[in-house]
Amino acid sequence: MNWFLIALLPPIFWSITNHIDKYILTKYFKGGAIGSVIIFSSAISVILLPLIILIHPEVLQTFNPRYLLIVLTGSLYLLASLPYFYALEKDDASLTVPLFQMIPVFSFALGYLFLKETLNITQVIGGLIILISSIFISLNISEIKKMKMKWDVFGLMVLSSVLFSLNFLFFKYFTIETNFWVTSFWEYVGFALFGLFLLVFIKPFREGFLKVIKTNRLKVLGLNGTNEIINIVAKISFNYASTLTPVTLVWIINGLQPLFVFLFGIILTVLLPKISKEDITRRTLIQRMVAIAVITIGVYLINKAS
Repeated sequence: MNWFLIALLPPIFWSITNHIDKYILTKYFKGGAIGSVIIFSSAISVILLPLIILIHPEVLQTFNPRYLLIVLTGSLYLLASLPYFYALEKDDASLTVPLFQMIPVFSFALGYLFLKETLNITQVIGGLIILISSIFISLNISEIKKMKMKWDVFGLMVLSSVLFSLNFLFFKYFTIETNFWVTSFWEYVGFALFGLFLLVFIKPFREGFLKVIKTNRLKVLGLNGTNEIINIVAKISFNYASTLTPVTLVWIINGLQPLFVFLFGIILTVLLPKISKEDITRRTLIQRMVAIAVITIGVYLINKAS
């Protein structure tokens, strides 16, 4: 199957989770109980692990001490989610998510150093077009003179981007060394252990988690469960696509995420304004349409050159 089509799934699914993340944080996790969200996120792996064993029993047929490094890689993914959630708590999804466009830069450097991955000139040009347009699509040009750099949000997203880059790089490295499902299985073991660590040893996270369970059990479990299933589909799709092409290219295609965040934001604004509200004034829509047209050019260049 074409790597591009697989790589197109993560930005679509992750843009959905961005809106759900923001809604969950503002509706049920007010007061900074970010760790509670991470514990919920890790809990889904407890369900996923038996399914992987059932479908691919070979994941337990052998054990290598190096698999413990894959477990650490899984913990790294959830660790990367912490600064992202703190940034999302401080700002809107449509303004926070575009800062993930720093990831392809880190991925390119790490992929070149450790996996010897390279891009041709057409791919680099297409990637730059997508990255710049993805940032432009999130700007509020009507208040451009009033805009101030939110260094706290920026710093959190830099940290998150570096950690995510490392996670996906290590995943590809271990997949090359073993295979896709073995790496996936032990990565999700890392998810579960990291969540367990937060639950047992971080008291504010544990208290926040138990409080949410007690007061909004069904709603939170339903929303968060749905959110994590979508996130897992996106993560598996991304991981698989990265085994077919350089990780940097997959991250560049993921640069379409701000576009999908905005499009889903418009749909929610029109149909469910209590969940999300986007600026849909004429000037903003023209700005976004121009950015979308330019992004399409970047995607075409990358797909043509691959």
